[in-house]
Amino acid sequence: VLGNAHVSLFFAGGQSPGSARRALAAYAQAERVDPAAAANPDLHLNRATLLQYLERFQAALEGLSRAAELAPGWDEPRKRHGHLLDFLSRLCGLLANKGKLRGKRRRGLAGPVPLPLLGPLGGAGGPRPSPLSALRPGP
Repeated sequence: VLGNAHVSLFFAGGQSPGSARRALAAYAQAERVDPAAAANPDLHLNRATLLQYLERFQAALEGLSRAAELAPGWDEPRKRHGHLLDFLSRLCGLLANKGKLRGKRRRGLAGPVPLPLLGPLGGAGGPRPSPLSALRPGP
């Protein structure tokens, strides 16, 4: 229940890493403390959902498989597992094909953003475009 509460805070509170960390810790503690929790397919499904949003796809797939294993009559874990595999397959394909963009278009997207497109951020005294290597956490 505590893990689910932190997952709710994660999604309602701007996807803060702290809420995600606390949710994962609560799920792990529930499994350690209560052997019945380790056999609860809801716990594995909910944790896998969070892991998917954190882009920890291997762990998410394992959690969905475990939930499907624990509840053979429940279609939701298998359905989500299939959707995640499909998403990852399409993602790998797009990465391999560089997003199916031709050279000129791809170079245009990778270049600097024209200042007029930045709106109020491109004006005097506002933030300026930076190379990715120069970006740091913050506004």
